[in-house]
Amino acid sequence: MNFEAAIKDLQDSMVVISEIERRQSNLLLTHSKWIAEHDAELKEYRRRTDQNLAEITDKLNGLIGFVGGHRPPQ
Repeated sequence: MNFEAAIKDLQDSMVVISEIERRQSNLLLTHSKWIAEHDAELKEYRRRTDQNLAEITDKLNGLIGFVGGHRPPQ
């Protein structure tokens, strides 16, 4: 391989790398926009999930106490 061919290969590689970087940047921008647009929905989903988990935990603790012969606190 001569010097000119090596330069051409490097230039081609740089073009490919820059295109990959451009596509990745666009993808990250798209994902960032999606997250920003759905942030409130995601937070509400998390809040409801946490609330449901707390309710299930309370019911399970009451059931465990009932089965164990203990009355749940009023």
